[in-house]
Amino acid sequence: MKCAFFCTMAAMLCFAACSPGVEKKVKVMASGKIQVDEATKTITLEPGTQHNETELTLSEKDKGVTVKSPDGDQAYEVPEAGVYLLNIKSDTLIGHMVNFGNGGAPTSITNEQLDHMIDSTQQLINGQNASDANKTYFIVPKTIKKLTANTNAQLINPYSSIPGSVSVDKDGKAPEIYKFSTAKQERQSLTELVERMKK
Repeated sequence: MKCAFFCTMAAMLCFAACSPGVEKKVKVMASGKIQVDEATKTITLEPGTQHNETELTLSEKDKGVTVKSPDGDQAYEVPEAGVYLLNIKSDTLIGHMVNFGNGGAPTSITNEQLDHMIDSTQQLINGQNASDANKTYFIVPKTIKKLTANTNAQLINPYSSIPGSVSVDKDGKAPEIYKFSTAKQERQSLTELVERMKK
């Protein structure tokens, strides 16, 4: 009886030691060509103008990601479970969590709402109102940022659109989606908002 008990305990300990443990996902957005070595969690960057991206999944024992580039090697720590964004683009990435409200898109906006949008966009471009609490982000080149503990969260790059419709999960919740743009794109959007104000 004791032998069976100890065999069962040993099997459970072995299973626990072999389990995947903490899951960490790193979404990489880059300017230029990238090559990924999954085994060493290393990205080799050949700088350029074309947008490329990849996603790395790290285990609990993986402490981070290394980027090799003509500027040298740079290590980025990934200390805990969750989804991270690593910006190795040549421009700042500005983003926010997408709010899927019940009201749908407004058919028109007031001048006050437009003023508020212009002010908020200007502040975010300057990195003034980015915060984890508001789920707004200002991620400068060569930095990494944890966005959420939810490893099912989706990140949309600067050149893709937010989906027109989404499916709720088994609990009836909308998916957690983050949309990112470059600072250049945000400045262009701000110019368009200002032009709309003049009409």
